[in-house]
Amino acid sequence: MNSSDDSVSMTVALRRVVVPSRTVVLACGGFLDQWADLGKPLSARAMRAADAGGAHLQDWLAEAVAVPAGPGALTVTARTRPGTYEAIDTIATIEIDLNLPWSAVSAGEEPVVLGDLPVDPSGMVIGDAVALDSWVGFLPTARSVDGLADLRIWGKGDEEAWAHFGAQPIPAFHTNRLHGWLDLPVEVAHERAATINRWAAARGHFEHMASVDLHSHHHLGWRAGWQDPLGAGVIEVAGCPILCVGWAPSELQRFKAGRSFGQVYPLTLEHVAGKAVLRWSIPPAATEV
Repeated sequence: MNSSDDSVSMTVALRRVVVPSRTVVLACGGFLDQWADLGKPLSARAMRAADAGGAHLQDWLAEAVAVPAGPGALTVTARTRPGTYEAIDTIATIEIDLNLPWSAVSAGEEPVVLGDLPVDPSGMVIGDAVALDSWVGFLPTARSVDGLADLRIWGKGDEEAWAHFGAQPIPAFHTNRLHGWLDLPVEVAHERAATINRWAAARGHFEHMASVDLHSHHHLGWRAGWQDPLGAGVIEVAGCPILCVGWAPSELQRFKAGRSFGQVYPLTLEHVAGKAVLRWSIPPAATEV
């Protein structure tokens, strides 16, 4: 980590991603698996955009930006600032070093404006365009990619249920009230959840306190960031490392209006020490319109 003012912001190396297709995508996670159903696969749209120097992509509620990338691993960094509603660090900018000279994306010196993106409550995803065609989300045909699932217990009566069923604490992103079991066979997870929910209903507790999270890429991406202060973690999709980034529940409150109310944030290609960098800038709440 490096910082010019530790009390205000820091620059944090998130992770590295590899893009064999030479096209890197920063996408909203909620509808990432819907591109092909809406028309062409994400990779076809993204590679065409990258060939033109990069562009914002949108089809109904699915959104992304796609840009060209060089060989080797791409370093993704974040600039942080204090959270809006609680004393945590949150993301102010995300930058992707594209491993390309600036001349590969622009003949001028000024930043290239590509459009904007909302902050997706389902998280943001960064990775190879072709690999992301294999992304398994949560709508409408969620499935487990490894035959496993996680089971969470929450809601009215949860502490009594934790003790009765021997649920284990699960360290999760910005919460210490998550208990259950990880990495259960899917059938076992559903059977155990049904047993717990019958028990809860009989005692007047929350009737759906046990919920099953199939190991979709969406869930595994969220889970990969549980131990990270910024909710960032890497999973493998189609043989490629994919970076998933989430926001703390308190911070997501300021993004709930979304694109419908102009709550979107600019994407630019930047000239940094002779190299091309994709930058996504998220201003503090006080500057939002």
